[in-house]
Amino acid sequence: MKLTLIENAIFKIFISALIILCANQRVTAQQQDKYLTWYEKNDFNKTPRYNETVKYCKLLSQNSKMVTYTSIGTSPQGREIPLLILDKDGLTDPQEIRARGRVVILTEAAIHAGEPDGKDAGLMLIRDIAINKMFPGILDNVSLLFIPIINVDGHEDFGSHYRINQNGPEEVGARFTAQRFNMNRDFIKADAPETRALLKLYSKWVPELFIDIHVTNGADFQYVTTYGLDHCGFLAPDLFKWTKELFEKELNTKMESKGYPIFPYFEFNSYSNPGAGVLPDNFPPQYSNGYASANNRIGMLIENHIYKPYKERVTSAYLMIKHSMEILGANTQTLKKAVELSDRYVSSAKFRADSLPLMFKHDRKESIEVDFLGWREKTVISDLSGAKWTYQDRSAPITLKMPLFTSYTKESQIKLPEAYLIPQENISTIELLDLHDIKYHKIKRDSLFEVETYRFVNPKWSQFPYEGRVTLESNYTTQKEVVKYNRGDIIVYTNQPKVKIIAHLLEPKSPTSLVYWGFYNLYARPATEFWIRLNYMEVKGREMMEKDPELRREFEQKKISDSAFANNPDAILRYFMQKVRQNVEPNANRYPITKLY
Repeated sequence: MKLTLIENAIFKIFISALIILCANQRVTAQQQDKYLTWYEKNDFNKTPRYNETVKYCKLLSQNSKMVTYTSIGTSPQGREIPLLILDKDGLTDPQEIRARGRVVILTEAAIHAGEPDGKDAGLMLIRDIAINKMFPGILDNVSLLFIPIINVDGHEDFGSHYRINQNGPEEVGARFTAQRFNMNRDFIKADAPETRALLKLYSKWVPELFIDIHVTNGADFQYVTTYGLDHCGFLAPDLFKWTKELFEKELNTKMESKGYPIFPYFEFNSYSNPGAGVLPDNFPPQYSNGYASANNRIGMLIENHIYKPYKERVTSAYLMIKHSMEILGANTQTLKKAVELSDRYVSSAKFRADSLPLMFKHDRKESIEVDFLGWREKTVISDLSGAKWTYQDRSAPITLKMPLFTSYTKESQIKLPEAYLIPQENISTIELLDLHDIKYHKIKRDSLFEVETYRFVNPKWSQFPYEGRVTLESNYTTQKEVVKYNRGDIIVYTNQPKVKIIAHLLEPKSPTSLVYWGFYNLYARPATEFWIRLNYMEVKGREMMEKDPELRREFEQKKISDSAFANNPDAILRYFMQKVRQNVEPNANRYPITKLY
């Protein structure tokens, strides 16, 4: 068939367009392949090493103005700790971002580097938003900070020997850092350099939501993901209400609609009888989500299920971050108002007028009935051990009606002072004040203060180190005393939003206080060696009674009333030795941080 000139021209245009379209399709396919993550390229069951992770972070930053790659610090083994900042306008300053009306979510992964789900989820989500232009509008009111690996050295202790009961990926890193710290017990004492870098970032940004992504070790059930939020009211009332009635409800609804129902992270009321109910866990501030709560911000722990395939866990983590961004973005104004009211409340005299609980404990008085998605139990005689073996039959899903306990008792309650006074020589404590961004002043002149003091009674140290420290537990007396403080000593007023962090640092009864972590061991026992020999009291005892008639009367009365004492020369000499010690170190057992009312 012969074509006319016009038809021939049209045909050529069509062929050219087809060639261009095919070429564009090839470019698109190449681009798509370029941005595939290591996890996607490896059948969804491998996670990238540190170098591959950083390379991919830089790839995203180089190809999208919305993504900025930076580092929050350097690990003991010399690795940069990577951070991606995802912002609609490419902003990297928290004040500029908040000036645009946005709130901030900080998400970290691989704090326990054998649990890398969040790393692969976050990298894909940022790619899908910034490169693939998915989820339009998700960044209108929210900016995302993402740390794909916080425990970078532990991450590179890589192999298949860790997490042997975990269902993928094939190889993972270690739970602890190169210095053997468990970072998710370190948020108050901040021993690890990686923790210190993270806390500086947190203090700079003070994110409205902090998400920390883990993998469970515990019970078997249908849920891919359980989550930890403040369930006991550690947050101030306005933010607690926002979290419970808006964020938590909407997150549950959105996850269930995607086929990934979630459930609060919990312990069974009875492990021998799971139907006896579940107890949502609560966390003091040495843990990541508890630290956020103590800062009067929302902290969410994500605990993916260890027996679920890696692909399911990563998908669920992806959805948890995405839906959190959507919920905060759609409710920015009410969230900011709740934060403002909460900060104002905890900084107020009204808040200090009440007692502050440093811990909460389930009292099992109140509960709600919930549907719990579990498996039917099966018991067989093991062909391996010959014992009875009870396990969860994953081919038999069941829904159990059980109580979820919702009431708590307040424990370790303390009365907040107007201020805490800290001698300037307590350098490590003052460094932590700076690290946690706690405001304080220096005393301008030597002064006497009437304060409340703690004195140690029967201090006991742990037999073995816990999280790298020999911990201290003690009873205390409290009393009013006049104490001299010097120019340059520190006064920390409690009328600031960080008041709960202040209390958990400085109150010795806190389960994560600096006293508990061993910062003040030298004050719980006399610090100096007592160098005077006991037999010198034959001389000194006579001298003391010659100068002090009241002491002589006390000594003579003790001999009359205590015959065992009167007939024990060693006890008599120790009596005078103790009197000398009291004069040498009258405050040997006094905790040096005091409370000003």
